Amino acid sequence: MHRASALAAALLATLPLGGCVERFIAVRTEPPGATVTLDDEKAGVTPCEIKYVWYGTREIVVELRGRRPVRALVPLNPPWWQYFPLDFVTDVLLPFTITDRREFTWALEATPPSEAEAEEVLRRAEELRRRADSPPR
Repeated sequence: MHRASALAAALLATLPLGGCVERFIAVRTEPPGATVTLDDEKAGVTPCEIKYVWYGTREIVVELRGRRPVRALVPLNPPWWQYFPLDFVTDVLLPFTITDRREFTWALEATPPSEAEAEEVLRRAEELRRRADSPPR
């Protein structure tokens, strides 16, 4: 009996050394440099990888100045090996790490300039024209 309890204790002591699942959302945009928000929390700048713990539907917002923002609800469904009882094996017992990476890529469309922005560009162009036409000092 003592031997069985010692074996059980030894097995329990090695559980923290067992398997692990790392989950990542990889976000890329064209052009890069967009701000990524995951579930209302700033998560990084593209290209980026965001570590997450729970599966489910998540909201990703991608924003870059001069480009239309992207707001997407993305389903992060667990793979077959993350359903009970296999999840215990992959999360605890396996002696190596499994990586579950989901990749999302968006081409960000340029937004046309607002009327105020267009007027400002025309004003600056006119100012530069006047400077070019005036004699040097």
